[in-house]
Amino acid sequence: MADLAVDQVKGLSTRFDTVPYSTFFKLWYALQKALPADKKGEILTKIGRTIGREFDENGIETIDDFMNRLEQFLEQEWAITDNAKVEVVKDEHGDVVKLIAKQDSCKMCFANTYYRYHDHGSPSCMFPQVIMGVLSKVKSKFGFRNLRYEGVQKGGVGECAMMWNVK
Repeated sequence: MADLAVDQVKGLSTRFDTVPYSTFFKLWYALQKALPADKKGEILTKIGRTIGREFDENGIETIDDFMNRLEQFLEQEWAITDNAKVEVVKDEHGDVVKLIAKQDSCKMCFANTYYRYHDHGSPSCMFPQVIMGVLSKVKSKFGFRNLRYEGVQKGGVGECAMMWNVK
């Protein structure tokens, strides 16, 4: 293989906007099956945080800017869901205390569910760790501290609402 110029290497990560879902499904399903149960959480946490740290926080000035950019990240850059809805919960002083991310078609969930029912496996969701990676990038801008994933309300396959404490 010939050596690549710096600009060619930089372009590799954006060469394709998306991959066919069948490719992603097979890769995610195979990854879930292949990871050792005792290492799965640690490995997926590391991968998820790495993806989350790719979030571009430049130009974000308000919490509304952040929510809009996060929805765009989930739908277009990471492209993990078709429709993301990000909301915040504020306390009586107007400070943001919780972040809620809702999705209606999480791409990982379909393969996870297939793995659970087809192989009787125990899949793991990487979505919470991706958001933790994102939150770590904006925490100082918005005064977030004590970041913690709180839980999920599941709907149908690919549908859920996840919540994180940020105060």
